[in-house]
Amino acid sequence: MITGTMPEKKSQEKKKRSTKEQLFAAAMSLIGERGYSGASVDAIAQKAGVAKGVVYYYFDSKAALAEQLIASGLGMLAERLERAVEQDMNPEEALLALAREQIKQIDKRRDFAKFLLSEMWHEDREWRETLSACIGRITGIFAAQIRRGIDEGMFNPQEDVDFLAQLIFATFLSAALNRTVLQPDLPQDELAERLNNYVLAGLR
Repeated sequence: MITGTMPEKKSQEKKKRSTKEQLFAAAMSLIGERGYSGASVDAIAQKAGVAKGVVYYYFDSKAALAEQLIASGLGMLAERLERAVEQDMNPEEALLALAREQIKQIDKRRDFAKFLLSEMWHEDREWRETLSACIGRITGIFAAQIRRGIDEGMFNPQEDVDFLAQLIFATFLSAALNRTVLQPDLPQDELAERLNNYVLAGLR
C-alpha cells in the first residue's frame, strides 16, 4: 500500500511545485511590466492560467507572494555571487568576478531586477525587513572583499565599508538594467570591466 501511494504523492508534489513556479513567473512578468501596485491578483492568476483561488491557496496575499519572490530571487543571486569568488582570487579579481556574475544574473532575470530596483526605495512595504535582510546578505559579500583588500593593503577607501558595499551593489544593478535598454550590444564582460575599474578607482 505504501509503495502504491508514493508515486502519487511525488506526482502531487511535482504538480504543486509546477503551479507555484507558474505563479512566480506570472507575478514577476506582470510586476516587472506594471509595477507592484498595477499587478492585480486576478491578472496574475489569468497569466498563470489558474483560478484566482489557487493564488490564495499558495499565498496569503499578493504581498506574501511578492515577499517570497524577493526572498527567492535575492537568495539565488547571493548563492551565485558566493560561488563566483574563487579562493585564489585577490580582492580586485574577486570584485570583477562579482560584477560579471551580477550583470549576468540581472540580464537573465530582467523583470525581477526591475521589480527589485523599484521596491528598494519603498519604505512602507510589508516585506521591507525581508528585502533588507536579503540585500544585507549580498552586500556582505562585497563588503568582505573590500575589507580583505584593506587588510592586504590594496584598498584605502575614505568611506564606511558597508556603505560602499551597498553603493557598489546598487550601481551594478542599475548599470546592468541600463545596458539592456540603452546599450544592448555592449558585451557583459566589457560592462563589468568598466564598472570594476570605476569601483577600484574609488577604493584605492
